[in-house]
Amino acid sequence: MRYQGKVVHQQFAPGSKSEHKAVALMTPEGALKLRRAGGNPFHDVELEKLVGKEIVAEGELHRGQLLLTRWDIVGS
Repeated sequence: MRYQGKVVHQQFAPGSKSEHKAVALMTPEGALKLRRAGGNPFHDVELEKLVGKEIVAEGELHRGQLLLTRWDIVGS
């Protein structure tokens, strides 16, 4: 599937023991936590580089996480 939006830092599971900040794609439908195959699930340097940019992302949605297979920065 393809999704487009701005990459941001987003708080997930606020108020729970699992509360954490993660890189997310803000879409018109809401925030999708981003994860890259083979990337560190807790701190992925490659995803951090995308924060603040508009992207078109391709991947599989699984339990609110978008498992990225490809992305392009809009306007590049």
